Amino acid sequence: MSESSEEYNQEPAAEYAPEPETGHGFPMDAFIPLVLLSISIIVLLGWQVSNYSTQKTQLESLLKNQATAVTQSQQAQGAVTKLVSDLAEAAQTDDTAKAIVNAYAKYFRTSPPATPAASP
Repeated sequence: MSESSEEYNQEPAAEYAPEPETGHGFPMDAFIPLVLLSISIIVLLGWQVSNYSTQKTQLESLLKNQATAVTQSQQAQGAVTKLVSDLAEAAQTDDTAKAIVNAYAKYFRTSPPATPAASP
């Protein structure tokens, strides 16, 4: 009977033995997704910073160009104002200038001025 009881008390087979512990606080299976997630977040933040710096540069350039355009339009408006005032002065003594003023006066009289909508 001692022989048969020894047969039942043998060491468990290797296929049923528990896996040895790795010594880490978490299983290695969770490490790879965490690394991939971290890399993805770093890449996303890098892309956002790159986008921000590109947009900031473009906006600064647009503001600079806008200031130049405003200056040019003010110069053009000053030149047109001077031309109109010179034409108005010349129309008092010159018949050709008077004809030009009358032609433009007819043009502007045919198109009624814009009126604001009535408020309730």
